[in-house]
Amino acid sequence: MVVLLWMVTLVSSNYANHQNLERNDLSQNVRVAEDEWRLLHAAVSELQTTERIENESKRLNLVQVQRQDIIYLDNSEGKVALK
Repeated sequence: MVVLLWMVTLVSSNYANHQNLERNDLSQNVRVAEDEWRLLHAAVSELQTTERIENESKRLNLVQVQRQDIIYLDNSEGKVALK
């Protein structure tokens, strides 16, 4: 009986440790994904700046963007549109 009780304790302890390791692994994966999302969000913000739009339009010989034609839709996220 003691051996059976000891085996049940050992199996349950092993299962609990395995679940804990999986939870920690998933938490780490979530943190990595959040960091990648922040980096991508920063890259998108950089690519959407008005200066970059102006430089690319000049480089590609497109219609020149005038600063007075820019209307800010939402200052908190820097979304802009042209008139």
